Amino acid sequence: MSKLSANYVQVPETAKINKPIFDTCPSDEVTEEVKAFIEAGHDPWMWHGHSHTPPPKSGTPPNYVGRFYLRKGQVESKNWAPCPCCSPDHRKFGRDGGLIAYFPDEKAIRLIGPDCFGSLNQEGHENAIADLRRREREKSELEYILRCADKLGQWRSATDEMLKVAKQADTFFPGIQNRIEVSLQVKLWRNIRDGMLRVTEKFKTVKVGADGEPEEVTERIDTVLFQLEGYKALNPDRKALSPILEKLADDLRKVGHVNESIVQQMPPMERTAVAKELRRILVSMQSVHDALAHELRFLGQVNVNRFRQWAADERSPVEFEFERKGGTISIRGHKEFNGLPIPEELRTSHLPSIDAPTIDGRRH
Repeated sequence: MSKLSANYVQVPETAKINKPIFDTCPSDEVTEEVKAFIEAGHDPWMWHGHSHTPPPKSGTPPNYVGRFYLRKGQVESKNWAPCPCCSPDHRKFGRDGGLIAYFPDEKAIRLIGPDCFGSLNQEGHENAIADLRRREREKSELEYILRCADKLGQWRSATDEMLKVAKQADTFFPGIQNRIEVSLQVKLWRNIRDGMLRVTEKFKTVKVGADGEPEEVTERIDTVLFQLEGYKALNPDRKALSPILEKLADDLRKVGHVNESIVQQMPPMERTAVAKELRRILVSMQSVHDALAHELRFLGQVNVNRFRQWAADERSPVEFEFERKGGTISIRGHKEFNGLPIPEELRTSHLPSIDAPTIDGRRH
């Protein structure tokens, strides 16, 4: 008696008969039923509607109505599923999930591997996969727009709040940078452009010179004294953020008409365009939000104290005095700028969360 392979599966005879019980292409309810069946701990080939029979090579190619995935434990243990297309009695697929395939000529559903029908009809498989991906994309875009529609008002308010902060930041931070680099003639940016505040340690050592005689030389070693938060606020090439937000506010108004009934009636191409525009707006909003949050951290009292200590250190590559007292900044070098007021929006505002969904439903 020959020994059975470790991958052998005893598929019940009841599964090995065609079940022509689906007169039309199955609905989403059937897809969800298959997924729930497998998630509940059952093997795919035990689903009551599955025909564990080899599909015909000719005839109408299948319609892939959805995907399913084996349970996490099955995948981790490599406890794969058999495929009626190419491996009916031995474990074959599961790492990348499987397909719920409807065969209209037979009115049957087969739960098959993600590429298995391609071994019988490659062109039919590729066309079916392309159609599935199109439907999946259209569904995800529809769901994405509907999730966004309820938040448009929130995002318009968030843009208005950020705009108040950005307008002050666009004036205040370039003003500080100008007073340090232009008025005081301090080469600041080249020394902080990576967010590190370095000092140079100098020490004397003795080395053997070219003539073989010992000579005293000065060695220099750069050491990071502090990390500077919000350093990009002092970039001389900093881009103004308020014009970006004003444009985004206008863009949000243009998509303000979006609601569930309108989206449901949109042609797929128009829906794709709306989803793309919403993603662009939200990515830009988040980018501005992150930039403002970074810059506001510069004004933290601990951060300013570190900046002041570094600028005053005799080992520092720069030389000026910088101090924050309450709501004012003082800068002193060969010129003195006392009491530069920090705008209230930069001292007290809390940036609103964007809370933007991704195309697959997860949050950023």
